[in-house]
Amino acid sequence: MKKVLLPVLFLSTALCFSCKDDEDPATACGVADPVEELAWLKAIKENAESSPRPEYTYITQATFEGETVFYSGNCDPLANWALVLYDCGGNQIEEEYTFEDLEDAVTIWQPEESVCAFSSENG
Repeated sequence: MKKVLLPVLFLSTALCFSCKDDEDPATACGVADPVEELAWLKAIKENAESSPRPEYTYITQATFEGETVFYSGNCDPLANWALVLYDCGGNQIEEEYTFEDLEDAVTIWQPEESVCAFSSENG
């Protein structure tokens, strides 16, 4: 009995200490659909949809210094816009950054009539 109990106890203990409270990879900021479930991001989307040229707008999710961030972009070739990052709470990140500082960038929203074409990296 001791021969069976000891390995089971050891394995159970090892499994408990190896568990992490990592965020589910299918979620961002603790929600499954950040564009619809984060009120501040939903407001950005709604503003983009009602803009004069919504077909040029999009929202991207990325990782900056290990944290999930978002930005609203514009692919209009006649428009100038600056990269502004927001954290999960909708707070603007005040550090200096460029597109090269972002990892795992993925477009999470764009209107159906979007004219934006993306390569493997957004920008």
